[in-house]
Amino acid sequence: MKKPRTSFHGRFMAAGLFVGLALPSCHPKPAQQAQPTASVVANDAMIVERTEKMRARALRAPGGASEASDFASHVTMLYSQGVAKRRPPAPTLVDEAVQCLDRAREAEPDRAADLLLRKGELLLAAGRNAPGAGALRESMATRPNLRAFALLSKFYAEQKQAAELETLCKKTLPAMKSDENRYAVLDDCLKYSGAATPEAGLHWAHAKEISFYKARHRDLEARLAAAKQRAKEEAKEDQKDEPSEEKKESPK
Repeated sequence: MKKPRTSFHGRFMAAGLFVGLALPSCHPKPAQQAQPTASVVANDAMIVERTEKMRARALRAPGGASEASDFASHVTMLYSQGVAKRRPPAPTLVDEAVQCLDRAREAEPDRAADLLLRKGELLLAAGRNAPGAGALRESMATRPNLRAFALLSKFYAEQKQAAELETLCKKTLPAMKSDENRYAVLDDCLKYSGAATPEAGLHWAHAKEISFYKARHRDLEARLAAAKQRAKEEAKEDQKDEPSEEKKESPK
């Protein structure tokens, strides 16, 4: 007796069912995120607790510049150290810190540049780029300072805003009075320009500034090389002074 012949449609449905059953086993399982270590969890808890203390302190002293600055600094730390990703803060926390800084700026206008710097740093860390950069520009307009310049120049470089970076460099360099600060500005401007030489990256600067930068850079490189050489020589001397294994195991 002949077996009943399976139709093409039947064979197709059976094959489809088999494939459908087999497909789930072929799908890769989603990668599991690594759990934070005990030390990370403990550090996160410490920063969160400290931030809440700074918040309470700032709210008890409305208009206090030091209190507002400390509060904003700790909220910034939540974002810069990745704590906010592992333990999302209250949605209003950043705005509270900003309001404290704004009140302090009204109460203590002499500290406006520093408070605006804190505000810009906080907003950039929290991903609010436009108001963050705006606060840093205000800080620089109030009083040119190296910290605000460093944050703003890095931001312009990351956003590929070359014209804004060059303008910032041109305005900031004349305001820097010490050689250390002048060099720091020129070094960041060259680094973020992406150019290979000071002449190309600092083309906007006066020739004497480029000469100053190159001489200072050579001096720092020579000091660094000398320090490394001294460290090597000291390490060799330390090895000579250490007793050998044979001397350590002296016979009784």
